[in-house]
Amino acid sequence: MRKPWGVTLPELLIVMAIVGILATLAVPSFKRLIQANAITSGVEMFMADLRYTRSESIKRGGGVAMCRSDAPEKANPTCGTGSKLGWQSGWIVFHDLNDNGKKSAAEPLLRVQAPLTGIDSIAERGAATTFKFTATGRANLSQTGRLQFGGNETSNDLQRMVCISQSGRARIAGDGTTSCDSAS
Repeated sequence: MRKPWGVTLPELLIVMAIVGILATLAVPSFKRLIQANAITSGVEMFMADLRYTRSESIKRGGGVAMCRSDAPEKANPTCGTGSKLGWQSGWIVFHDLNDNGKKSAAEPLLRVQAPLTGIDSIAERGAATTFKFTATGRANLSQTGRLQFGGNETSNDLQRMVCISQSGRARIAGDGTTSCDSAS
């Protein structure tokens, strides 16, 4: 007598039910992991471009700016403040030859950051829409700039607060409940 090979229908249904239950339990964890990675990536890109802007300003003797742009991937992008997405819509780094903080057609574009799609918001908390640096690397800010990465759709422990001091240094202060004034 030969033993039949394969699985029976009840065995297959039991395995499928177990896989379905495990997948249902794992999906929220994966969503949180994807959200955390998107925020971390966005913060790192912003910080890298801000450091680049500062170093280029020192190298070029001042006049380099980074501003949010409503359409950074256009042929001739400009600084924009009309978008409800804020910094999430992307940004540009340019040599601000006329020192007005707005990109004109004659000013060279140094870097472009496309819109960030994995983050639900980058909120300005008293921060400027343009960061300009002097020849010594100091930021032209009247107060500390603050940007909160992650909004209402993001839990506080995943949010990140980026603080830009008047000296031009940027740091990650902590999660969404952290103030730039607190020591870290």
